[in-house]
Amino acid sequence: MDDDELGAQRPATIHEALDCMKTTLAVFADRTPVDQRMVFLRVYREMTQEVHDAIEQCGAYAGRAVFQDADWVRGLSGSFATLYFGSLTVRGRTGPRDRAWKAADRAAADARSAVLLNVLLGINAHINYDLAQAIAAHLDASVLRDPVALQRRRFDHDQVNNLLVRSMEGIQDILARDHAPGLGVADRLMGRIDERLAQWALSYYRERVWDNAVTLAMARTGDGGVDEAAADAVLNKLDWESARLAWIIGRGGTALRWIERVLGMSWTGRRSVAR
Repeated sequence: MDDDELGAQRPATIHEALDCMKTTLAVFADRTPVDQRMVFLRVYREMTQEVHDAIEQCGAYAGRAVFQDADWVRGLSGSFATLYFGSLTVRGRTGPRDRAWKAADRAAADARSAVLLNVLLGINAHINYDLAQAIAAHLDASVLRDPVALQRRRFDHDQVNNLLVRSMEGIQDILARDHAPGLGVADRLMGRIDERLAQWALSYYRERVWDNAVTLAMARTGDGGVDEAAADAVLNKLDWESARLAWIIGRGGTALRWIERVLGMSWTGRRSVAR
């Protein structure tokens, strides 16, 4: 499959999203050289698996209700993943938006780029640019008019935040094992400081997403009718904020690469990671 075919994947649910991720990881692993976009997708798949297990009340969540409306989270997760797959064709886009994804794509295309740089740029683009758009698409006018219904949606959004934080330690282990062995050294040197910083950043930026999502949904489905100018203003804000953060992350790229070399980190490109 080429990037256009991968980018055309449109999972409707979290189950379909996980299947599409598995397919895409296998394609990335089989390329020569290995497609480094695999790094962020490994992280994203692990996070998605955590949410899936909570929805289905299996694994660590057996018999435990996590969400107010699990069906809503199922569909939202599919739409969110669809936006990720769409980003795989960003290289050919010339429009003014998608700047955070373009930064992530440029880093992944550079064989010298740090593993952590690829992860951080991917997380930034997918959360700070994509997520509000996915949530807005799943907030209809009836929910926006009902404070109780809207709060239930907010509760489930917050629950996903908690699940992603919970998944961070396992994700770090996977990255160290399959992509950058020196991450284990860094973890031992820093104790749990790095994990706590990552957890804080993830929670902080996802918190900021909610207000943007509601504002975008109101512009598109509010009682006053569709307000394209208002919707464009939100999209421009998402693009600017995510692009700004991508620039800040990118400025640390050289330092991250130097640290990886000092600690003996390396891109292994193991094909086993596609399993």
